[in-house]
Amino acid sequence: MKSSIRFACLAAILAGLTQLPVGVATSQVAEEGSDMPPPPPPLPEITYYDGADWKPLGRHGISVEGAGATPAGAATATFKAKLDGPKTYVVLDGATSEVLLSGPRPRFRIESDRTGAFRVQLAQFETRDDSRRTTIERVRSGAFYTKGVDLEVMEIAEGLWELRPTKSLQPGEYALAVSDTEPAADFTIVDKGY
Repeated sequence: MKSSIRFACLAAILAGLTQLPVGVATSQVAEEGSDMPPPPPPLPEITYYDGADWKPLGRHGISVEGAGATPAGAATATFKAKLDGPKTYVVLDGATSEVLLSGPRPRFRIESDRTGAFRVQLAQFETRDDSRRTTIERVRSGAFYTKGVDLEVMEIAEGLWELRPTKSLQPGEYALAVSDTEPAADFTIVDKGY
């Protein structure tokens, strides 16, 4: 019995030793092939209709502040936020957007697949000092913008989707976003909704 245990241990050790060089060679090939991981694919362009033509809606970087600003604090921050505790914010620099829209129900387009189009969220932001912010909750699929406005999403051509708010937007700051890590496409509504 002892010899069969020794044989099994010896076989396991030898199997581990023979697999080690394969893993080392694979990682060496990966390191020799490139120093950096490949860049992420570019974000799809979002356009808006200005009454005469479709124009690109620029994206701006965002930052996350508050209790859930790090992945480690996500679960606690979401639980406390629901109990009116500390909040997690997505922040855009600047007191207002460069893009001013006068219609209360703007139209947007994005070239994407179905999943990408339905991931877009429209969120209302509050102005604080020289920045704009809105609250989020961490969920399994990423971030959920709690001051969101429902969007009607319809495919108008193969891979081209139109997004419209389901209700009129009040004057203020808004952004189209997918997550709390990717840049957001921001705009300002200047006319009162109807």
